[in-house]
Amino acid sequence: YWRFVINTTPPPVIAARALALGSLLSITGTSLLLSSVFFASGCTSLDELISTWKSWAPRKLHQMENSLERTFGISAGRERRSSVEEYERATEGMTEEEELDYVAEKYGGEF
Repeated sequence: YWRFVINTTPPPVIAARALALGSLLSITGTSLLLSSVFFASGCTSLDELISTWKSWAPRKLHQMENSLERTFGISAGRERRSSVEEYERATEGMTEEEELDYVAEKYGGEF
C-alpha cells in the first residue's frame, strides 16, 4: 500500500512570503516609475530633477485647480493658496526659531 505524505506550508510562512513579494513588487514598480520619469525629463542629475520638479509640480497643480474650477465649479485651490499666501506674509523675514514659535502659537502644540 502507498502512503502519501502531504507537505503543507504553515499559514504564517505563506503570509510572510506574500508580504515579501508584495514589498518587492511595490519597490520595483516605484523604482521603475521614478527612473522612467528621470530619463524622460532629460535631466542629467538627481539635483537637476528635483529643482525641475519643484517648479513644474506647483505650476501643474495650479493649472489643474483652475480647470476644476472652470469645468465643474469646484474651487479646489483658492482656500489653500490664500492660506499659503497668508502664512508666507506672516513669516516673511522671520528666523527659523521665530517661525516655529509663530506656528506653535497660531496652530497650538509644540514642535
